[in-house]
Amino acid sequence: MSSGMFSRGKDRTTSETAESIEDQIAELRDQISALAKAVARDVSDGADDARSRFSAFRKRAVDARDDAEANLEELIASGEEILAELSEKYRDAGREMRRTVRDHPLATLGAAALAGFVIAAILRR
Repeated sequence: MSSGMFSRGKDRTTSETAESIEDQIAELRDQISALAKAVARDVSDGADDARSRFSAFRKRAVDARDDAEANLEELIASGEEILAELSEKYRDAGREMRRTVRDHPLATLGAAALAGFVIAAILRR
């Protein structure tokens, strides 16, 4: 078997190759670590950005809800005013009709008869 120069050369080459591989592995570990830190930093920045966007969206939603509540209260108040006005007009119209019937009973009876004939004519068709 050969010993001497060839076997020592193999040992040296194997040793150098092993050291080279270990150096490459160490370099890869450093690069992976740096990449992991960069990814973590990017994720953290992205999470912060998402939080700030969500916070702004939530504020806009709260503002929109408050505006809607204020508008609803205004709408309800306006509806109550309209209802009160219509109720008053209905009472006034009822009073006016009773006064007209009391003042002109024959004209009222004639108008009612005429309305009856018109309705009957429409229903016959």
